[in-house]
Amino acid sequence: MASWQISRQPLRQGGAALLIVLAVATGTLALSQRQSWIRSDHDQAGFSSGADVRVQASQPLTAAQAGALAQTPGVQHAMPVATFTQPTNGSQTLALDASQAASVTLLRADQSSIPAASLFAKIAPAGPALGVVLPGPVASLRLTARLGPASLRLGAATVAMTVSDADGNVYQLYAGTLPADGQSHTLTASLGSGSHEAVYPLRLTSIQLSYTMPARSAGAPAVLTVDGVTGSTRLPGADLRGWAHVAFSSELSGVRETTGTTGPAGAPAVSSAAVTGVGALAVTFEPGYGLAPNIGAPPSTIEAQLTLAPATSAAPLPGIATRSFLNATSAGVGSIVHTDINGAIFSVKIVAAISTFPTVSAASGGLIVDLGTVQNLLTSNSLQPAAATQWWLATAVSGVPPGLGASLPPGSAVTSEAGVAAGLLGNPLSTVPQQALLAVALAAAVLAITGFCVSIAAGVRQRRAENALLAALGVPPRSAAWQLCLEKLMLSLPSAAAGLLLGAVLAELLVPAITLTSSATTPVPPVLIEFGWAVILPLALAVAVLPVLAAALTVARRPDAAAELRAAEAA
Repeated sequence: MASWQISRQPLRQGGAALLIVLAVATGTLALSQRQSWIRSDHDQAGFSSGADVRVQASQPLTAAQAGALAQTPGVQHAMPVATFTQPTNGSQTLALDASQAASVTLLRADQSSIPAASLFAKIAPAGPALGVVLPGPVASLRLTARLGPASLRLGAATVAMTVSDADGNVYQLYAGTLPADGQSHTLTASLGSGSHEAVYPLRLTSIQLSYTMPARSAGAPAVLTVDGVTGSTRLPGADLRGWAHVAFSSELSGVRETTGTTGPAGAPAVSSAAVTGVGALAVTFEPGYGLAPNIGAPPSTIEAQLTLAPATSAAPLPGIATRSFLNATSAGVGSIVHTDINGAIFSVKIVAAISTFPTVSAASGGLIVDLGTVQNLLTSNSLQPAAATQWWLATAVSGVPPGLGASLPPGSAVTSEAGVAAGLLGNPLSTVPQQALLAVALAAAVLAITGFCVSIAAGVRQRRAENALLAALGVPPRSAAWQLCLEKLMLSLPSAAAGLLLGAVLAELLVPAITLTSSATTPVPPVLIEFGWAVILPLALAVAVLPVLAAALTVARRPDAAAELRAAEAA
């Protein structure tokens, strides 16, 4: 009988060890899956919002609104973003402030092979910002200029100026009309109320004249003379002498390509630019001439433009591409691709590749370029500035800072990473399975502890005679308990370690496959394995140690040595 009981002991200990391995492995898998699910929901929220807070403005912000947004308590960085959907393949082009992007964008480390700061530095503009600095604060700009001579009988020209702020956002200001009478006039363009809150320094980046070309050749060139631009201080026109001066008519080009003009026509062209008088800039140009046919009506006039803007490089825009964009366009790092921005096609040289980029969810991926560089290209080509209707904010606290809505136009939408994550984490379709996994992990731990306790209790009962003999020989109860602890820990601790290893392997294999969104799709960006060792290790230690401590307390109670020995002899 005794030999049969002894033969059962290794089998019983092997079963207890297996219980520990399975329980710890189950707990490791369940807790890792839960931690990974929580991390994945936060990553999905960051991908959806792009930043701590994303503002979708109902209309482009004024300079004052942009400044107030950046100065809202709790806002550490405010980055304007303009988006362009490509008509050819549905991809997206994001223009953002490269100088702030590393501090604002919630780009996960594994989405780029290089650090975020180095990544965005690849698309940041080289050299000083273009334009003439306007010392602030500036409430309005006053342009003193004259257009003539009067003998040309040109119509009055509409004047606009563009101003960029330190974030790369551009504001187009209308200054009214400049008569072509050869006389000096002062035109005023307002930055709007609260302009002292703008993101300084501001820079004047272009002066644009729109006018109606005469029907016939004027026979002599026109001259635009810029005496100066006044904000808080006066800037002489001579400060613009390094700018490019372009006269053109997109409307005339379109008429020539379609119906043709009515009679002869000539395109506008700049012939010279020179500093005259006391610091004035005189731009001499051919205003052009021609009429467009108008079926059933007299011929119509044609509009033209004269633009003064800093010269920009002819090199392609540097851009960052997502892997899906590279796959869709069969391109790679170093390739030249094309993107449509405000109806104009620009070349982009891909300088870096990333797996995915926040908010770019199109199947054909997207390009990321610098907003300031894009604005300079648009301005130099006399195109409308890019409308930055999104603002990505880095905030000091989780959630939307109080008072944020006061600086936004009515109808603007605000999305926060914390809010999106809370919605995902609170979705019953996801939370119920996670709670079930926790229950399974807890049940496995309780089962393992109970089974190990039963195994230890059975072993202690079988060894009553040994314990009694040790007690009779004078071995202290603490020594006997310590011996039992060492014996059982040599079984339980390696089993727990094996369970941790098995659970980690299972987590690496299964968690990416079983972590899905509430719509049963693969999360973007892909899930990362989070083991949550702060919870898993105490659980494994509890499964391995608690039954041993309970048994040690039982053995520490000294038995009646004589009674136990008589019982053993009787058996």
